[in-house]
Amino acid sequence: MEDLISFSLRIPKSLASSIEVTARRLGVSKSEYARRAMEAFEQRVMHDRIAELSHQLAAHSEAASRTMDDSTADALE
Repeated sequence: MEDLISFSLRIPKSLASSIEVTARRLGVSKSEYARRAMEAFEQRVMHDRIAELSHQLAAHSEAASRTMDDSTADALE
């Protein structure tokens, strides 16, 4: 199992209450609930970043392809 460290943060009372209720309903500790939520958020952020980079790479590849096509066409004329 991965080594765990303590992580402290301040959250609004309403959020803390909601987390407590949901964690109890799911049968997990508040810490486990918060850890899972942060892991899911981190995965979404990473997924969004990969999608953004993929989009940028595709645009760059398309532009490079057009440039190569244009230079090939120039040589044939």
